[in-house]
Amino acid sequence: MSTACCRLSLLVAIILEVAGTSVMKLSRETWPVLGMGCMYLLLGLSYFFLARAVVKLPVGVAYAVWEGLGLTLITIVSVTLLGERFDATRLTALGMVLAGTLLVHHGTGRGDVDDPAGTPSGKGGRS
Repeated sequence: MSTACCRLSLLVAIILEVAGTSVMKLSRETWPVLGMGCMYLLLGLSYFFLARAVVKLPVGVAYAVWEGLGLTLITIVSVTLLGERFDATRLTALGMVLAGTLLVHHGTGRGDVDDPAGTPSGKGGRS
């Protein structure tokens, strides 16, 4: 699987996480049983695609991006669609989450996963 495919899988995982979490809130009052089933399906698929993403992406980076962007998008959805409030404290917290995500990403180097033999991915065989 290529790195581009892994990044796409990570993006799909984030979208599914946001959808699943949003359905959880919406389903509480209108259709709880069907809504919870839909939520579990979406979150399960989110983890499936997250697992596909870490084939080539470092687990720490993939999880940080999944959680950081997911949290940011869920906050946007909750404010715009669910009528929750947005204030300076939330804005500051989201800025810190995104800054932390960037720090984890940039602190990981190129982001290639080493194979069990210790050779970075895509570098050919052993020396």
